[in-house]
Amino acid sequence: MERQLYAMHNQVRFVTDQPIDETEWEELVRFFSYVDRQWSRFDDQSEVSHLNRLRIGDTLSVSLPLARLLARATRYFEQTERYFSPFLLAQQQANGYRQSFPFTQAVAYDEVAPPEIAPFIIEGCDVTRVGGGFIDLGGIGKGAAAMIAAQRLRKNWNRGLIEAGGDVIVWSDGEPWNITITHPETEERVADIQLRQGAVATSNRVYRSWKTDDQTHHHLLDGRTGRPTISPILQVTASAPQLYEAEVMTKLAFQMTEAERQEKLFRWFPKGRLLILDTAGEWRSEQKGASEIWTG
Repeated sequence: MERQLYAMHNQVRFVTDQPIDETEWEELVRFFSYVDRQWSRFDDQSEVSHLNRLRIGDTLSVSLPLARLLARATRYFEQTERYFSPFLLAQQQANGYRQSFPFTQAVAYDEVAPPEIAPFIIEGCDVTRVGGGFIDLGGIGKGAAAMIAAQRLRKNWNRGLIEAGGDVIVWSDGEPWNITITHPETEERVADIQLRQGAVATSNRVYRSWKTDDQTHHHLLDGRTGRPTISPILQVTASAPQLYEAEVMTKLAFQMTEAERQEKLFRWFPKGRLLILDTAGEWRSEQKGASEIWTG
């Protein structure tokens, strides 16, 4: 059975073995409405925007889901040596990404150096600013919201799938789910991933891109420089036990060489797998200790 709602600037799809009753559905709608209101960098009244306006030394108490998400995002920031950063709002704005999609034209301005240390300390639900940097949860928010919803549903539904903007989390006590990966430019089917438990996330440089004068920009920034990644990679699909892990892995893959992915990415996420498309049209499958050309 399938139901859908619109949240986080994406259609969110729920597929379960049995219908989702109205009481449960209303709770899901309320939760995703909360996510839209409180996690958005585009809403001046969101909790994220209030945090971004804090001065050094100031503290704000936020909702528990947001506090937990910020704590996890900060751990990934530190664990990945800043390859992943949830603190690149100023850099995205300098890159021209100052409004929600879709848009095709923007104005870029002078680059801003990204933070080298986490600008916030999280203690329970209290968040204190200790340095410079501004929150943008676009790289991990979808996955976190979908995972919270999945944790709720899997208590009473034995088989389910949640898909948000191409990122997918599944669970099943029986038949596995089939997740299809497509080419970002042709939409042709490339691969099928069979999963009973786990998640798949995809990022590419095609869907979220825009022009400033004669230059094309995209939303995938290098966490260490704050600049758009320069990479021979066009698209990355990652599979991992948890969706926010898969989301982080896709961002890291664009910033790393094949050797760096083996040395670092798969050390941090040893259960993860990657399917990578480069600009020459070659597909490559990678996991810890292995890398090979993908032929389907």
